Amino acid sequence: MVLHTVGDGNFVPQPARQVEQADFFAERIRETDTAAVFGFEKKSLTKAQIERIAKGEDDFETGAQNLAREFARFHDGTSRKGAFFIFELATDVPKTNIYSLIKYDYEEVVEQTDGNQETLLRLIVQAFVAGKRSIQKAALVRVVDGKAEMALCATDRMKPGADIGDYFASYLHVMRTRTDDELNREVVNVLRNTLAERKEDLPQRDAARALKHAQAHLHDRTMVDEGSIRDAILAAAGNPEDEKTISRFDQSLRRKLKSSKLEGLSFAPNRKILKKPGLRQLRTTEGVLIVYPDDASAATVSREKLDGSGEVITIHTKKVTDDRIVPENARLSAR
Repeated sequence: MVLHTVGDGNFVPQPARQVEQADFFAERIRETDTAAVFGFEKKSLTKAQIERIAKGEDDFETGAQNLAREFARFHDGTSRKGAFFIFELATDVPKTNIYSLIKYDYEEVVEQTDGNQETLLRLIVQAFVAGKRSIQKAALVRVVDGKAEMALCATDRMKPGADIGDYFASYLHVMRTRTDDELNREVVNVLRNTLAERKEDLPQRDAARALKHAQAHLHDRTMVDEGSIRDAILAAAGNPEDEKTISRFDQSLRRKLKSSKLEGLSFAPNRKILKKPGLRQLRTTEGVLIVYPDDASAATVSREKLDGSGEVITIHTKKVTDDRIVPENARLSAR
């Protein structure tokens, strides 16, 4: 590993060091592991420098200093001071290494220490704390036999969703390879396939109705991520309480997220893709008007056919929230 201070005057190259607090940093690196939505440009200098390290053309210390120096050059005055880490990680796969680049914001924390006479509190200004919010920017690059893969993980806390800031994109020399619209369409596929696979666990085994319900759940979210997708599927399944049922949904969802390359991603919902179901309107010969969401389950609205053309329509509700007389012209406007 190598660690450089950024945003604090002139760049001072630091030597490589043995990895300290390995478990702590390994967990931070795992938190930056997301599905790839960026790819290196062909003439990326960052990609070329990482490859030189991997091939042994530059030793790790020299190559990491070059990477950090270039990052410090792009780091502008509006960004917080912090530390830029570069890790070289071995893997169990032959001839395969992973390079982790992390810009970590400094945090202020208070540490409790045991003094001789009493418990003491010590302020630590340059602290690295657990939690994704402290990692401002990060990238993960896989290198196989000295060649960096074109697709890479890149995250930026300063930008919403899956985007990264201009200066980080310029430093990495990357471009977006999957749009938010494409990610939203993948989400619909994940919902459809997961619910179809777990059809036996759905109310009335109705996967089509459950899909509408799940999309409606995500339609109103500010961001779509693994957690909100899981919430949408469980809501569409009637929020089961049985742990075995929930586990079956979770297992199916994990497989679908992985195959769709949505793991770890967060992005804005496209409400034209994640559609909210329309309203179904019924009008009877007796002048009764009923309007309800088209994805309403049979537990909420049930319709039983009678002989001829008649029906019994039953509405089950926890509470009536509006019960009033409306003018005739208001009824006509609903037609």
